[in-house]
Amino acid sequence: MKQFVSRHFVLKHFALLALAVCLLALTPERARAEYSVVEVNFILADKDGDLLLSKTEYLLVPLEAFKGLDQNGNNALEPEELGDLAEDAEFSDGDTDKSGSLSLEEVIAEKLADFEAADTNKDGALNVDEVTAYEAKTQDQ
Repeated sequence: MKQFVSRHFVLKHFALLALAVCLLALTPERARAEYSVVEVNFILADKDGDLLLSKTEYLLVPLEAFKGLDQNGNNALEPEELGDLAEDAEFSDGDTDKSGSLSLEEVIAEKLADFEAADTNKDGALNVDEVTAYEAKTQDQ
């Protein structure tokens, strides 16, 4: 868990630095003092800077997290690797084959379903409003 905390600490500081760079690039009328966690994560995930997330950009975040969390390298996330997150309903829902772990395929399938659900205008990309609305909706469930 200590490794996750230090990685989280580094990622948090990297996100803040990236946000600062993005804020400097914004025009004064678009710049504002506070951004939500969803907006910061959106900015970080938007690799090409077009203010839209493609499926590829959307999948990169969980794939990078998967790689970092899969400590034994077996292409599956075991409950021991996830700690308290393994008790979350999302873990059991994502474990479609009921193996007790999340395979890379299961994670990809779940995230693709999330992408499709969030893409309310069905243009094949997510804007920040779609991501914000989807996150708010799923947090209420």
